[in-house]
Amino acid sequence: MNAWKTTAVAVVAFVLVFFGGCTDNGPGVFAPSLGSKTVTKYVAIGNSLTAGYQSNGLYQSAQIYSYPNLIAGQLKLAGATLGTFEQPLYSDPGTPGADGKASRYEIISLVGPVIGPRGLAPGSPLNLSLARPYDNLGIPGAVIFDFLDSASFASKAVPPRSNPLFALILRSAALGNSVFAQAKALHPDLVTFWLGNNDVLGYATSGGVSPAAPTSLAAFTYLYSQAVDSLRAALPNASIVVANIPDVTTIAFFTTLGPHIAAAVAASGAPFRYQKHGETGVASGNTTFTEATPPLICLTGSAYAPLLGQPTGKWYRDKGYPSLPAGIDTTKPFGFHPQNPWPDALVLDADEQAVAATAVAGFNSAIATAAQAKNAVVVDINAFFAGVKANGYFWAGEEFTSEYVKGGLFSLDGVHPSSRGSGVLANQFIKKMNERLGTKLSYVDISALPGIPAGLSKEGNAIPIIPPEAFQELELLWGSR
Repeated sequence: MNAWKTTAVAVVAFVLVFFGGCTDNGPGVFAPSLGSKTVTKYVAIGNSLTAGYQSNGLYQSAQIYSYPNLIAGQLKLAGATLGTFEQPLYSDPGTPGADGKASRYEIISLVGPVIGPRGLAPGSPLNLSLARPYDNLGIPGAVIFDFLDSASFASKAVPPRSNPLFALILRSAALGNSVFAQAKALHPDLVTFWLGNNDVLGYATSGGVSPAAPTSLAAFTYLYSQAVDSLRAALPNASIVVANIPDVTTIAFFTTLGPHIAAAVAASGAPFRYQKHGETGVASGNTTFTEATPPLICLTGSAYAPLLGQPTGKWYRDKGYPSLPAGIDTTKPFGFHPQNPWPDALVLDADEQAVAATAVAGFNSAIATAAQAKNAVVVDINAFFAGVKANGYFWAGEEFTSEYVKGGLFSLDGVHPSSRGSGVLANQFIKKMNERLGTKLSYVDISALPGIPAGLSKEGNAIPIIPPEAFQELELLWGSR
């Protein structure tokens, strides 16, 4: 009888793990250990995903849950002598937008719901006077070129970059004149490196408009190889853990509006009309969202989705067009007529999806090659996100998906992880480190991290309304460079 029970339990456990989607166990019962590793300094290199950027802003109450800070905590539990893991903390409500107000998205109203900045005075930097580089060198908006670039930090705060966060985080050339120089100065024995997302993300989130193409594969391959080569040469004994680039279509920014619009199209019986790549006037795109690769609708279109079928030119007014493009007639039903179509900047069509997918595949091949050549460990975030999109991710009985807000993984901007999403990412790094580096780090307890914002139901199905101007900061992060 006991043997039968043991076998039955084993079978049930196998079924739950094998068929239950992507699953990680909770923190293990083993004693945390660094194995044969000695870790006295950990440095994280990356972009906004690394920085702890959430809901369109950088602010302390989210930064403390950045995946590197969570990893640092687990390293300390295992005996790492890191001291304080220093981050460029910014007091709540966070960094300012172009209007001088805090850019962080919050819940403005549950009716809708309406989501966006509250118009609050911004916070301020909390530890600018740190006499050494930060341990978290994630810079929102950074592309692979920025890792070794030693140009003036201030030069990136003006057009076309218009990104003041390089100067905020790197601060002074006296600390090192590039991300690489500052990382090297800290003499880390563990480095996580996650750059390259923005080399395709800006193209995708702008509907293929700005920039008009991802970073070329030749440029990316050269720059990535140069980055990993430089790290290995400077830190010959360090453990280097890199992450690859997820398919951009797996993020909530692209999975939110499409189902709502598809339902409206089905109810109307008329095809959805949209501009294909490069079109500014009469549209050639039409869909009922039933083809193999339907267009993906950007979250930036949330304010315009309720206007479908109406005679409106709101998008052109919001964008400050002095006059309507040739062929556009805003007396026609918006989104249902080729002369008043859904704009190119708010859709990623099938051809643009193919361009993005080709870029991601090429980038990830380059990452794998560079990592293998320099004995770096690769965390396959691409495969993980694909699994989440297909099957969900389970932790302690809770399911996480790629859906906006109610999926639990993404913050209110639909791109950057929530606090629990950062815990999920941290555990992917920890899992691979335990497999490849011989460590026995405990997983982050995701259920102990803050969940979705209070008041937003996980069962809600309404279209979120985000004011068009609220996306300006994201557009600056990913735009022309």
